[in-house]
Formats: sequence, structure tokens, C-alpha cells
Amino acid sequence: MKTAYKILWIDDDRKTVDVDQEEVGDFLDQFGIRADITFVEAPADGTIRDRLEHDLKDPDLDILLVDYMMDGLRGDQLVHLIRESDHIYLPVIFYSSSSVDELFRAVSASKLDGVYVANRTALMNKFESVVKSLLVREQTVKQVRGLLMEGVSEIDAQFFEIFQSVWVGLDPDSKGHVIAYLQRILDDRAKSATSKAGELPKSVAGFEAHIKDGFLTGAYDTSTRWRLTMKLLKLAGHPEEHIAELKKFADAASAKPERPLNMLRNDYAHQTRKALEAGHSDDRCVEIRRAITSQSANIDSILGTE
Repeated sequence: MKTAYKILWIDDDRKTVDVDQEEVGDFLDQFGIRADITFVEAPADGTIRDRLEHDLKDPDLDILLVDYMMDGLRGDQLVHLIRESDHIYLPVIFYSSSSVDELFRAVSASKLDGVYVANRTALMNKFESVVKSLLVREQTVKQVRGLLMEGVSEIDAQFFEIFQSVWVGLDPDSKGHVIAYLQRILDDRAKSATSKAGELPKSVAGFEAHIKDGFLTGAYDTSTRWRLTMKLLKLAGHPEEHIAELKKFADAASAKPERPLNMLRNDYAHQTRKALEAGHSDDRCVEIRRAITSQSANIDSILGTE
């Protein structure tokens, strides 16, 4: 399951599909999916082939939308080019302002698999139909579990990037508060496990070395990394909207009416597929996509990489 669809759109007149591109974005947004559209305007001299050989190297492409009758490269030639790449099963939607019957005959004669055709006026209907068929396969418990594992793991790893970015700007007193705060977390965890927490280095230099070596290891869980990241941002005076959004990652009260992303990850990681089916739905899939997208965008803002 994905939070964005990478779409390669090929036409010889960009202006004629501006509205369609907006409609594609609006339609995908209903499912919590971002439309990542690369538009290629086909020149009349046939040099589009060179450009496409470059664009088709992208392994993450999801859908192609193609004007069938273009100067310099016919649609059937394009599909053969696609099938010669790694995108053997990539859905391709051809559209044409001419007769659909003519388009069907051309595709059939070329023996093109995985290809859909539509009259120009029915392009959105065909696109929506193809996407819905993709979603049926994508929104299984198995696929959602994979998205959650990958999405939360990426966010979890970025907590260390935030630590490195924010830590250097803290004053000595704030750094001391961070060290003491992490020690309290470890002490609380140790009490619940009836064992003694290891002593953290008390010096700033020792603590920095400890975090560098151990922050992204099994020594700390995702919840601890999240709590420490929240503490850092508060001490550094980061914008409240960043902190409020990050709080939704694991705090049930802040995330309502949805479940926090980390809790959803734990649900899908530690429950059987049969148990998950009871609460699994299209709405839950949209909720998960939106949560991952929102948290990822917030972290990009914190790191200044948006």
C-alpha cells in the first residue's frame, strides 16, 4: 500500500490535460494518496523516445496515461518500449479523441497486455476504474502491515536526525535536562521490568557518544525515541504546531478520533491477520495513509527538508 502514486503522463499538448491532472489529484486524495505526476510533452520530432527511456528507469512508477495518437511516437510503439523495460505489468491507459473502436482495434492488433483504452471524454472514468482495481489488491491486511512497518520505521529513524539537528543548538542546562529526562525514562522502564536501568553518561560528550552509538539500536524502543524527541523540541523552542503534530504519533488523546500511528503499527505487527480483519476497512487504510503522510511532512518541516 502506498501514500503516493507516481504517474507518468505523456501528451503532445499540456494545456488539454491541465484540468484532468487536477481531477486525478482530487480523486486520489479521497484515499489519502498524493498524485505525483511527471508530465512529458511529446515533441513532433520524435525525440520523446530518448526522454522516455530516462523516465521509464524509475522503478516506482505506478500508472502511465498516454495520448495514443502523438506525432513522432505511436502508442503501440510506446508500450513496446515500456515492456522492454522493467515495467512489464505497469498499467497503461491510452486515450484518444478519435473513435474508441479504432483505438481498441489498434491495441488488439498490437497484442498489448495490461493496457486500457478510453475516449478522451471518458478518461477520468477509466482512470478511477483502474485505481479502484489497484486499491482492492493494495488494501489487504498484508499490504497495510507492510506500509505501516516501512512508514513508521522511516519516521523512527528520522528521530535521530532530529536529535542531531536540535541537540547542537541547546544550551548546557537544556542538555543536562535531556540527559536526566532519558535517565528517568530508563528508570521507569527498568522498574516495570523489575531490573535496574543502566547508568547513562552524565557528561555531555559521553552522552553524545552514547546516543550516536545506541539511539537507533535495540537499546531504545520507538516510544522512548519519540518521547526524547518531543523533549528536545520543547527545550529548543520549536514551533508548537510541529510539537502538536508529532505528539499525535504516539499519544492517544492528541490523535483522537483516530488511533496514533505507532499504536496502529503495533496492532498490525502483533495481531494475527484474522484478528485484524475485524477492524480493517477502506476508511482505516485512508486513516493510515494520511497519518504517515502528515507525520512525514511534519518531520521534513522540523528538519528543514520540505
